[in-house]
Amino acid sequence: MTRVAYLGPRGTYSEAAALRFAPGAERVPSATVAAAVSAVERGEADVAVCAIENSIEGGVNETIDQLLRPDFPLKIAGEVVLPIRHALVGAAGVDLAAPTLVYSHPQALAQCRRRLAELVPAARPVAALSTAAAIEASVSEPGSLGIGNAFAAELYGARVYADDVGDEPGNETRFVAVAHADHEPTGDDKTSLAFTTQHDRPGSLVEVLLHFSRRGINMTHIESRPTRRQLGTYVFLVDVHGHRDDATLADAVNEVSRVTSWLRVLGSYPRWPGTPDGEPTARA
Repeated sequence: MTRVAYLGPRGTYSEAAALRFAPGAERVPSATVAAAVSAVERGEADVAVCAIENSIEGGVNETIDQLLRPDFPLKIAGEVVLPIRHALVGAAGVDLAAPTLVYSHPQALAQCRRRLAELVPAARPVAALSTAAAIEASVSEPGSLGIGNAFAAELYGARVYADDVGDEPGNETRFVAVAHADHEPTGDDKTSLAFTTQHDRPGSLVEVLLHFSRRGINMTHIESRPTRRQLGTYVFLVDVHGHRDDATLADAVNEVSRVTSWLRVLGSYPRWPGTPDGEPTARA
């Protein structure tokens, strides 16, 4: 049976994504994203499902930092897009004017910043390791609330005080599945890349992007992260249509490798139906 590691405990959005990615798999909860990835590296799990991008807050640094580790041995082997519906929850009998703390994962807190100011203006946001852990804390700690999903609220005996408290409608998170090998070609694939440009040469990023556009390769995502080595230098993360084994994409990657300072193919994998390419996302 396939073993899927995810950010636990039970009831997190990561568990829901793991269930969508591999419905019949054994699910292995982990304390952090790094621990979930480490479980795969040590052979204690076959794949780790980790959040990488949210439609409101953008990239999830915990996962991106793992992918960019110099010694990272794994590949992206799949993706899942999950609708996100945050709820404000806590123990029974809470007066919403009274709570002084609201727990949740930093991403969830950021996605609900405006609504929290309206619903519980006196409550201070406090980071938790996961949304499920936040709900556990809210139930056990008087004067606090948590943000998570309704399933987790039921699981931990919490009451839902407000449903769908995200700042924007249509909130979604993309998760990637990392394993020791990526996926074979399916005919409808994506490939994720990371690279650094020659930052002191004008047009270096444009030169990289032109190698894809001239070959008609569609780019679906681009973002940057500091290299952590020198101010003003960045790692660019790019998703493109196609598999690394496709002749056209392989040729583009080969040319890009000649004009970048560093390049890593993070993996090729089946494109999730309706991922942000202009099509509606498939929903459960």
